[in-house]
Amino acid sequence: FFLFLFAFFVFIYLRLTPIINKTVPYTYDQGRDFLKAEEIVRDKNLTFIGPTTGMAGVNHGAWWYYVVSIPYFLFNGNPISFYYLMFMISVLVNLAFFFFLKKEFNLITALFFLLIITISPYFIPLAFFASNNIVTPYMILALIICTYYYSKSRKNLWLFFIALSLGFVFEFEVSFGLFIIPFFTLMMVIFNYKRKPNIKAIALYFSGFIIPFLPRLLFEVKNGFIQTKTLINFFIVPKLHNPKPFIDVFKDRLILFWTYFSGIFYDRNNLLSVFILIILIGILIKFKNKTYKYETTLYFIGLVLLLFLGSLLYKDNFWSNYYEGIQYIFLFIIINAFYLITSGRNLFLVYGRYIILILFLTLNIFAFNKEVLSKKDKVLTGLKSSETAVLYVLDQVKNNDYCLRFYTPPVIPYTYNYLISYYTRINNQKQPQVDFTNNQCWFIVEKDNFQFRVKKWRKNNEPKRGKKIASKNFNDDYVIELWLGVK
Repeated sequence: FFLFLFAFFVFIYLRLTPIINKTVPYTYDQGRDFLKAEEIVRDKNLTFIGPTTGMAGVNHGAWWYYVVSIPYFLFNGNPISFYYLMFMISVLVNLAFFFFLKKEFNLITALFFLLIITISPYFIPLAFFASNNIVTPYMILALIICTYYYSKSRKNLWLFFIALSLGFVFEFEVSFGLFIIPFFTLMMVIFNYKRKPNIKAIALYFSGFIIPFLPRLLFEVKNGFIQTKTLINFFIVPKLHNPKPFIDVFKDRLILFWTYFSGIFYDRNNLLSVFILIILIGILIKFKNKTYKYETTLYFIGLVLLLFLGSLLYKDNFWSNYYEGIQYIFLFIIINAFYLITSGRNLFLVYGRYIILILFLTLNIFAFNKEVLSKKDKVLTGLKSSETAVLYVLDQVKNNDYCLRFYTPPVIPYTYNYLISYYTRINNQKQPQVDFTNNQCWFIVEKDNFQFRVKKWRKNNEPKRGKKIASKNFNDDYVIELWLGVK
């Protein structure tokens, strides 16, 4: 009990601290998505399609926009509320999985899971990163639970929930959905080939995709199946930006999958990752009892293998978010192996499981101590940085008319647009003008590694015979300037 309380406390601390300090990631994507939530709630402008993907003409699902609309509605658009939502989702989902493991496996296995994710460099940011793909890992957890119960009970109803989970994986991260849906379906066929085909089971399975895909289907019907055509055309004539020979692709995927695996463990420690991998392989070879727990493990091992082989078919860059959430699959396989240790009565296994548990407990203590001693709370970054800039300008202009222009590397300043929209509404201040007002204009100019782009922007925005009469910067990320024009 005390071990659970300690691990859960560290879990909360490592995830809640950046939110309280507002040092959470706040970029182009967050600004865009928060503005969309504003459209949905304030302007009643509903949508059937979501954020853009890396594939031109194909978008993620609209569900993410409705997820972020919840905190907008409840907290009147407060920017930090979106991050509290992600935090609550992370806490509730991982707690639910903890109690699932406690019920279906045992307490020591559930504690092992909690000790790993508490200090994991991959799982920690999921609690304070507001992005559509961050929901995908939780859909993977739902998929794991549904698959487990289907293997245990063989009730066809679980097929519906399996497909429901897969459908939402696709909607929150299209690239992962494109791979995992056909490969998971293939694994279903392989593991059930001895069973007589059941029309009801097949119908239940495919009906599970209807709910996740419904907004997309409505969009496609309305727009002449434009995205479907784009997707089909991509498969027929792939547009590759950086094609590579097979040997390079193979090496890249090995590195990528190792990054997925090692990212589960504290500090992405390769030595610890190799140690766990060796133990994992040894356990799975030793324990070959065909229980439904072991069958589920084999199921997901086969799925990982297919996902790896499938990734080799794409000869271009394969970004890590394409398989967002695969870490939970790796972790479930590891947890199953650990459970097999806990179920053994051999003295070596008894001592082994406690040694592993003590190892991860020690890492939790070390990570917590390191975080407490760090000075991260004093760093001006993320949302806090952008808010500081906007609030400074609004404090200077009071209730007067004013001009405000932005330069950001992504070109479209969604981040500042949302903050301006929120704080002018909350403080009853005026919206900024683009043209010089009272012969003055405020500039917020972000740092850009490509200086020529900043110079070009300045050339187009600074008055030719104007004068910079004030300058302020709170960190190295941007500078705030007040320019006087020439009448």
